[in-house]
Amino acid sequence: MAAKARIVATILLVCAILLPLLASAFDNRPEFLEHDSSKTNVTISGDNNIVRANNYDLTIPRSDDEKRNERSLKEKKKKKKNKKNKKGKKSHEHEHEHEHEHEHEHEHEHEHEHEHEHEHEHEHKNEHEDEDKTFDPTIGGGQQGTGGFSRLFPGYNVPPITGEREQPEINGGLREGFYQKTCPQAEQIIKDGLIRAVQNDYTIAAAIPRLFLHDCFVNGCDGSILLDTTPSGERVEKLSGTNGVTVKGFELIDEIKAELEETCPGIVSCSDTLAYLSRDAFVASGLPHYEVPGGRRDGTVSLEANVAANLPLPGDTVDQMIDLFMKKGLNVEDLVVLIGAHSIGVAHCFNFLYRLDEPQKAQNIDPRLGNVMRFTCTNQMSSLAFDATTQYKMDSVFYKQLLMKRGLLESDQILTQDIRTRGFVQKFGDDEMGWFNKFGNAMNNLGSIEVLTGNQGQIRRQCRAVNL
Repeated sequence: MAAKARIVATILLVCAILLPLLASAFDNRPEFLEHDSSKTNVTISGDNNIVRANNYDLTIPRSDDEKRNERSLKEKKKKKKNKKNKKGKKSHEHEHEHEHEHEHEHEHEHEHEHEHEHEHEHEHKNEHEDEDKTFDPTIGGGQQGTGGFSRLFPGYNVPPITGEREQPEINGGLREGFYQKTCPQAEQIIKDGLIRAVQNDYTIAAAIPRLFLHDCFVNGCDGSILLDTTPSGERVEKLSGTNGVTVKGFELIDEIKAELEETCPGIVSCSDTLAYLSRDAFVASGLPHYEVPGGRRDGTVSLEANVAANLPLPGDTVDQMIDLFMKKGLNVEDLVVLIGAHSIGVAHCFNFLYRLDEPQKAQNIDPRLGNVMRFTCTNQMSSLAFDATTQYKMDSVFYKQLLMKRGLLESDQILTQDIRTRGFVQKFGDDEMGWFNKFGNAMNNLGSIEVLTGNQGQIRRQCRAVNL
């Protein structure tokens, strides 16, 4: 009986010792392994360099610093656990304080990531805010969808990329695709008008670009050469002797402008119409298509007195031509490139026949060409093709003709005699495609001279008169 009593006493003693130890062990389990909704709505878990807030959140690879911080935290927790087993409740409270420190460090790390544009929210303010936030399950696993990213980070919404992109401004504020939104049919209407005109009169293909150059060199590309009258009542540019009967294409521009006004009233300027039309004339003559920036507005001033000093003349020297082009913002290469427009079109006899009467100048004319000049020029208004070989085709034959002294205009021919320009003539004569590539850029440089943009000038309803 006494033996049984000793056994029972021993069992009770063992239970008295073990039960407090077991209770302490359960009470002191690591809190970061728990999910206590009263403390946080987020479960932090880590595996294989990945930290996740929950299954619906973004996945962010952990940095080396984060790994070291986590290892350090784990070591601290082990030491704390040992102290807790010895100190009981006091140790438990101490560990709980460090647990809050651990959470604070995590918040600091995520704030640091936010500053480096790796925004990621791991904690919510309260359960009510959680109900208002929407998470896209498809974003999990590190895949960032555009829509999900915008919903998660409303402060960093980025406009979606669409098929239609805004072109940057180039050449003095002009922009390619300028009428894409306001009058998307504009360039097609202009092109169709040019094609109809060329079918009736192929010489119009050379006349339009000449009109464009004469407009841009006098008072900038503002359509001032198209005006018949201005409020001042003074004589306009088109009446100048340098223009006069030698420029044409006004009726075609009237026709196209009327169609543009019917389709898009008050949108497309006369100066842009002339710029697009010039491009289309060259393309119809064999030049590869090139983009032309738009956005020019129309001027309200046109003065005959401004013409003479601002246009290149058939008898100009190389120095005079270079000086004039440089004043317009163009360089020597632009000069030689644009002279290639004489690959198509004609020159009137009064612009070159005088060369035959001066022995020194006659030496720079191929004798066979001289004979053609005399035979063709029955009067001063007769005309002869710049390039009789391929009169209606834009090609490099014109430059080759210059090198054989077969240029009609003195100003064209002397480009082969000046060291500043001869190299370009030879280059373009040998490399037609290289000249093609340069030509579009040179035309756009020409088309950007002293343009009116924004609120400057006006959009004329009719190209021959300013809006009153």
